Amino acid sequence: MKIKIIDDFYDFLKLQTETEDNLIYRGVRNSTFTLTPSIGRLKDRYGNTLDVKEEIRLFDIFRHRAYPFIKDYKDDRLELLSIAQHHGLPTRLLDWTKNPLVAAYFAVEEDFTKNDKKLTEFSCIYIYKANRKVKLSDTFDPFEIKEVRRFVPKHWDNRIISQSGLFTVHNEPYKPWVPADLKIILIHESVRVDIKKTLNTFGIHAGTIYSDLDGIAAHIKWLRTCQM
Repeated sequence: MKIKIIDDFYDFLKLQTETEDNLIYRGVRNSTFTLTPSIGRLKDRYGNTLDVKEEIRLFDIFRHRAYPFIKDYKDDRLELLSIAQHHGLPTRLLDWTKNPLVAAYFAVEEDFTKNDKKLTEFSCIYIYKANRKVKLSDTFDPFEIKEVRRFVPKHWDNRIISQSGLFTVHNEPYKPWVPADLKIILIHESVRVDIKKTLNTFGIHAGTIYSDLDGIAAHIKWLRTCQM
């Protein structure tokens, strides 16, 4: 695992001269956030992590109740997982992007304040070379996968397109995933705002990332307060 601290946006750009195929990126606002899928972070009322039986039960409830909206994918468990993830159900998937600038935006999206316990001194970008992809078939079962793999969902909504999005599906979603060849870029809070402003000049902002009315409104509000 390699860790690099950057001082400004152009430090980040210099690191993106790699032309390797299959590099994927994940930006997070807090450097203490591990690569643990949301189902692994979910606790029951006693503070216990769920197990795979409970995970599948939650998924089956979603599949049953969402049936009127998902008829085209009713037998594709992996595709349904990606839809469930998109709508907030905890799953064994992690969101990534093929675009390093999009990952940078997610890392600096929230402004740092010392009283905000959600944010730490550093945000970060994870970089991983995801060579192994899912070979989709009617019999593929994401709950029986033996290793972490990447996949691009079949359903393309505006956000997945604008964010160059994809997922990794995890065989052990209840613990942090730390592959040996993982790279981590740390962004200090002192340069967070400047990087966000620079990303805006590249056309990377809430209006383009979220591609909806909420994103447009958030971008207009941010422009009014950021003193560009």
